[in-house]
Amino acid sequence: MKKTLNKKSARRKRKVMSPEERLRKKEQRDQMKEIRDIMFRIGFTRLSGIDGKEFVYDGRTSELDDIFICENVILLTEYTIGDPHILKKKIIYDKINSDIHAFVKYLIDNKIFDSFNDIYKNSISNKYTVNQMRVKVLYCSKKSISQEHKDNVLNVIYFDYHIVKYFKSLTGVVKLSARYEFMDFLGIKENEWGDNILNSSVGTTSCFSGHILPEERSSFKEGYKIISFYIDAESLLKRAYVLRQEGWRKKENVGYYQRMLDAKKIVSMRRYLSSERRVFINNIITTISENDIRMYKDQNRREEIVIDENGNFVGDNKRTNVTPAYVEILNKCNIIGIIDGQHRTFAYHEGNDVYEESIKRLRKIQNLLVTGIIFPKTESKENRLKFEAGLFLEINSNQKKVGQLIQQEIQMQIKPFSNIAVSKRILNMLNEHGALANMIELYTYEKGKIKTASVVSFGLKPLIKFDLDKNDSFYSIWNHENKKELLEANCQNYALLDEYIKFCVKEINEVMSAFKSCLKSYEWKPYCAKASSGVLTVTFINGVLNLIRLLIENNQLNGIDSYRDKLKSIDGFNIKQYKSSQYRRMGEDIYNKYFTTK
Repeated sequence: MKKTLNKKSARRKRKVMSPEERLRKKEQRDQMKEIRDIMFRIGFTRLSGIDGKEFVYDGRTSELDDIFICENVILLTEYTIGDPHILKKKIIYDKINSDIHAFVKYLIDNKIFDSFNDIYKNSISNKYTVNQMRVKVLYCSKKSISQEHKDNVLNVIYFDYHIVKYFKSLTGVVKLSARYEFMDFLGIKENEWGDNILNSSVGTTSCFSGHILPEERSSFKEGYKIISFYIDAESLLKRAYVLRQEGWRKKENVGYYQRMLDAKKIVSMRRYLSSERRVFINNIITTISENDIRMYKDQNRREEIVIDENGNFVGDNKRTNVTPAYVEILNKCNIIGIIDGQHRTFAYHEGNDVYEESIKRLRKIQNLLVTGIIFPKTESKENRLKFEAGLFLEINSNQKKVGQLIQQEIQMQIKPFSNIAVSKRILNMLNEHGALANMIELYTYEKGKIKTASVVSFGLKPLIKFDLDKNDSFYSIWNHENKKELLEANCQNYALLDEYIKFCVKEINEVMSAFKSCLKSYEWKPYCAKASSGVLTVTFINGVLNLIRLLIENNQLNGIDSYRDKLKSIDGFNIKQYKSSQYRRMGEDIYNKYFTTK
């Protein structure tokens, strides 16, 4: 009887979690599952018994949440769903990264994790040396990490949540074939992982039979060479990359334009490949890095067809007719960019479905027709991407409708100096730092954030317009001696454009920061209809942008301290009374009440 009472007493002492705590636990589990599923699909093994076990390395006590291993690649993983604690991890990460191989030896010699010792003894040590191991710190945060924090904690792979979502989608469709892009994301070169690090022949080439089409036959810009050749899907999958709109690659001056892969379409195409066992008819349109390809007249590759940095044939290779050639491409990952045909390419991916048995044989057959564009070495990255985006739009004009977000990305490429493109870039930067940081919807999976389309079209576009005749835009007050260059039809001065964009972002942030400091903290968040909380709506953002236009027009643009003084009683202003397209009236009302001299 006594034993029964003790059991009941023990049960009564168990802590009952609040609804908030249960939700937090669920969010933590969901985050870990998302990332573990990605790793599993790519081919990584998750080690058991890692989470919560402390270790002391070089005088610093720490712990890890997960360790993933694939061949000679080790990922030391940290999860967080709350405010990022990356600065607290800086010391241990710096110690690990200062001598990666010493840390691996420490794990082995001190037997810190049983599961690591087992996999090292049974699978790694008989194949790779410690010096051949590649170790990366993978920091996974649900909340965005400021660039300032990232700049202070270097040599860490930031698996930001939008990148997690990207690889979740990608690996869910193409499974193991996503490993090439994931390794590129990790910054691990192809010759540094798996069997490649053991193989001295890595860096060699493969040769494919094809033809060269000069620009005289393609009507493309001078120096743009077109080659067509047959390649096997296995070789193409290894070398291919796609500039997807929600991907991880740095976008710099322009955006990317490709859609994400359609899972249903891929399944349908794999079914076709498996049942019909024949190639798709259409060719695949690509770009090929000019540094990773050579062309020869003969199969023995003795007579090279040389193209100079401007894209012109050299010597007796000058020709204007279609020319047979042997195309030599380096055995490197991520060097062939797919403009059109990503579904036809990735239908051959390494999967685990019922079609894999027959498709794995098709992957090795040289039956995919690729048309590759080779740019002159002197062509800028911006111009290359503008050309690709325009070609993508031409090809897809009569196919599946291109979504609004992708249209904006294409606008950023084809016309990067247009008002729409500049507005889009400004909005992206406002989301990176300042009063609106992480509050703007940039990705389709994001919920509860500020929508962008109307802000770009009706708020920012009139505020940043390039027009010398108007006195209500940032351009009219921007004091730069070369600003008229931005009015030129074929302006290519990206550095000047960057200066203008930074100027606009700074001025907008000062006004937004003043509003933020004068409103209650719980009000400065995106509006939630269910809780009727938060004031940040498209109407509010556009209203403030319209206010800035009035300040410019009336020569009242100032600094943050002046704005705070003017807006100190804004907390009593009924912001929520303005709906939809009433942003203009909102801006005028705030201006008349707080900025006009009485």
